[in-house]
Amino acid sequence: MFKVYIKKKDYAGGIVREEIKNENNAKIWKLSSNENILGPSPLAQKAIKRSLDNIHEYDFRDDHLLKNAICETSPTLTSENLITANSGIEVLEMITRGFLSPGLECIISHPTFVAYENIIENEGGKVVNIPLNSKNYTIDVDSILNAINDATRLIFITNPNNPTGTYTDKRKIDYLIDNLPKHVIVVYDEVYFHFANASDFPRAFDYIKDNKNVIGIHSFSKAYGLAGIRLGYGISTSKIISYLENIKRPFMINTLSMVAGINALKDTEHLEKTVDLIRTEKEWLYQEFRKLNVKYWPTQTNFIFIEPKIKLKDFINEILVQGIMIRGCDKFGAPNGARITIGNRKVNSALVKAISNIYNSA
Repeated sequence: MFKVYIKKKDYAGGIVREEIKNENNAKIWKLSSNENILGPSPLAQKAIKRSLDNIHEYDFRDDHLLKNAICETSPTLTSENLITANSGIEVLEMITRGFLSPGLECIISHPTFVAYENIIENEGGKVVNIPLNSKNYTIDVDSILNAINDATRLIFITNPNNPTGTYTDKRKIDYLIDNLPKHVIVVYDEVYFHFANASDFPRAFDYIKDNKNVIGIHSFSKAYGLAGIRLGYGISTSKIISYLENIKRPFMINTLSMVAGINALKDTEHLEKTVDLIRTEKEWLYQEFRKLNVKYWPTQTNFIFIEPKIKLKDFINEILVQGIMIRGCDKFGAPNGARITIGNRKVNSALVKAISNIYNSA
C-alpha cells in the first residue's frame, strides 16, 4: 500500500535562537542560515501590511502578476519561461516528481545542499554522488559525464555552491551542457547568483535561450530577505515549463507571499544595498581571516566557508558560547567545514573577535 522509498530523512535547517540556552539574555548573532542581514525589503513589508485586510479572499487566481514582475527584472525572460512555487525547494520537488521514478538516477556533487537527496529519494530515484574537486570545490565535469547512463535523468548543479560559496566557471559548465545526451536535464540551482561578481560566472538563461535542457532555480530567501515567506521560481524552456505546470496545483502561492515577492522585485534600492554590503564585508573578512590564519575559500555568495583549526564540533560550540550561531557542514558532505553568513561590520567584528579568542586559546 505504501511507497517503500518514501522515508523521512534527518534533514533540518540550522538551529534557531529559541533552541539556544541563553540564561544571561545576551545578544545572539545568527550567522547560520544565510539570511539577509538587512532584513526584508521595506516595500515588501508595506505590501504585506496593506494586504492583511483581504486575506479572507482568494485574491490571486493565478501568478501572472508575479511572473510579470520577474520578467521586468530580466527582459530576456518571458512568462512562458517561468514557474512559481512556495520556495526553490518546491520547484525542485516538482522537477523530481516530473522526471524521476524508481530505477532512474540523479547526479549530485558533495558537498552540496542537504535537501537534494531527500527530494530525489522520495520519488524513488537513485542518488549518484560525484564529489566536487576537493581543492577548489568546483564540479568534476569529466567524472559527471562518465557517470551518465541510460537511467540518468537529472544532474543537480549548485552554482555558486552551497555550502562552500565557490563557483564553477562558464567554460566548464559550457563543456558539460554541450556534451549531455538529450535525455538528461541539468537542474541549475543559482539562488545565490545576486552575490556573484566573477566575470566568468555562468547564468542558467545563457543555456535556456539556446533551448538547452536546463532548469534554473531561484529564491526570494536570500538577496530579497524573504526567507520566512517561502517563495521561489524556476526558469527553463517553454516546453519544460509547460510540462511542469501540469504538476503544479491551483492557488499554490498565498496572497501575502505574492504581494511580498512582487514588491521585493520592485525594491531595487534594498537589493543594491544588500549586494554592496556583502561584497564590501567579504573583502574585509578575507583580510581579517588572513591575519588569524583562518583557512577559508573565496566566496561568490553571502556566506563564507572555512575549515577551523580545531575540531568542528568544538569550534561550533565555543563560538556559540560567545553569542554567534554558525552552521557545521558535516551533513552537507564537508565533515571539517563550517558555513558562516556574512553580516554587517558590527556582526563581522564580533565574529572575528570570537574566532581570535578560540584560536588564541587552542
